[in-house]
Amino acid sequence: MLHYTLDGFGGHRSRFDDIRLIHELVEELPARLGLQPAMPPMLLPYYNGVEPDDCGISAFVLLPGGHLTLHTFSFRECYFVDLVAPRAFDVHEANAYIQNALPVRSVEVHTARRPRPFDEVPVHPSEDFGPHLLLNIDGYCGPSDMDGLFHLFDNLPPRIDMTPIMRPYVLRSTDAAGPDGASWLSAMTMIAESHIAVHIDLASQRAYFDIFSCKFFDTDAVLAALQAAFPGRAHTVQLISRGCGYRVKRTERAPEHARTKAWLHARPA
Repeated sequence: MLHYTLDGFGGHRSRFDDIRLIHELVEELPARLGLQPAMPPMLLPYYNGVEPDDCGISAFVLLPGGHLTLHTFSFRECYFVDLVAPRAFDVHEANAYIQNALPVRSVEVHTARRPRPFDEVPVHPSEDFGPHLLLNIDGYCGPSDMDGLFHLFDNLPPRIDMTPIMRPYVLRSTDAAGPDGASWLSAMTMIAESHIAVHIDLASQRAYFDIFSCKFFDTDAVLAALQAAFPGRAHTVQLISRGCGYRVKRTERAPEHARTKAWLHARPA
């Protein structure tokens, strides 16, 4: 499994809110990298997040055994890309294409291939954007049918104090272009905090789970809930920090956020 991340800071707010541009990027990038999409792109604009300044677009496309997600935060002028695939792709091509579509002042790029983890990066809740929790599960024995996985993902966000902005998307797919034609069961749900995803190799009973959040959480409590929800013979856990270049979150949008809800006060008692 190859997991690539790109965090961009200091870009053009109008581009981060451009639905057509975001759709084009999420649709075209897998094809440019020789990866096979298993669905058309799905975009979810949101303008009144749990935090007033968390507005932008979340987009994703599932691949056989992987996914591409893009979260733009237009007011905060940053974005976060995750590309997960069971086989190699050209990371340099991904960098060039993304930064051409969404140019920024600074980027952070990381890649990791199972079983080699991401480089250890200290997590600083007061400075970073948010945590990304990764689980490699060997001997996976949790839900392995579409109904069971949907039910699990439908109930998971409130169990770990996250805020869903869509119902779960669950998909079976086959990597026809891969060397062994592996069959996968995948699930994705977008949360106001970013995303939750899992990919299960049905033949080998291995699973890869990740949750990215733009708010810090009680890691021990969330990890305990996830290990119970996704049981297996062995869990390899890694916590990485995203948005190390962000430093100070902008919070000037609170008055604007209040204005968008002003109509609520005019309702009859």
